[in-house]
Amino acid sequence: MGRPPLPARPVSPVLRLLMLGPLAVAAGAVFLALTFFGGSTDALFAWRMSPVTAALLGAGYGGSCAMLVLALRARTWEKVRVATAASALFMLLMLGASLLGRRTLHLTGGTLPAFAAAWTWLGVHLLAPLIGLVALGAQWRTAGPKPPRVPRLPWWVAAPIVTSGLAVAVTGLLLYVLPDPAARHWPWAARPLDVRALGAWCVAFGVALLLGWREAELRRVRNGMAALVISGLLGLTGLILHGGQVDWDGPGAWLVVLVLAGFTGLGLSGVGVSALLDPPELPDGPEVQLQ
Repeated sequence: MGRPPLPARPVSPVLRLLMLGPLAVAAGAVFLALTFFGGSTDALFAWRMSPVTAALLGAGYGGSCAMLVLALRARTWEKVRVATAASALFMLLMLGASLLGRRTLHLTGGTLPAFAAAWTWLGVHLLAPLIGLVALGAQWRTAGPKPPRVPRLPWWVAAPIVTSGLAVAVTGLLLYVLPDPAARHWPWAARPLDVRALGAWCVAFGVALLLGWREAELRRVRNGMAALVISGLLGLTGLILHGGQVDWDGPGAWLVVLVLAGFTGLGLSGVGVSALLDPPELPDGPEVQLQ
């Protein structure tokens, strides 16, 4: 009999309580608001946007909610660090977008629900980085060994992940930095804040794909693959439901369809490929030396 294996580095209870749990609840609430009341954002949400934009932003939050709920069930840090990093990055990007587009928010007028939603939106995004630092600090102090990495992914798996991640992240960064010219040529009615918010989602998903490739073991990022599938399917559904408000004559709308379909395909393929490439997880317990 050999020595029992050291336990893997666990997820800090502080990270679950202060970051993963609240972000899952917040993402779910925004998803429900934008999905079922996307046509009433002028009266009920933090800022007025097109129902098409609301559907796509809601799709991102819906996928994020599923990812965070699955992350809450994980017991080891390596299975939640990509979800944590992507969520933290997105919150910072949305804070920047909200501050830059503060004149678009209903901070000084509008209906009472919209006024309250705008200040709640801004307050949550201002507090989130501070709370996140506390949660990540607690996780950093949580002891545990680093689990071994399996061999790097084969090129036919790594290439689509890296290529898609870079393309989506760079596109999102351009939309985030230069939202005004993009808004003028957007395939539906959009303002710079809308474009920045969609760009933030693209950056977060792109970085998550690159971090997933770096993990080398797809089983560790299955919660992120679920987010890709759900966000892609919800986004495509939103485009179908509100297709009458989209300009289908230009390339912009079809590029959005391509991105959403790519998210769905990558997520579904990742789930299937991970079952083939990743070794099964060994149950906890003492190691047995084979003779």
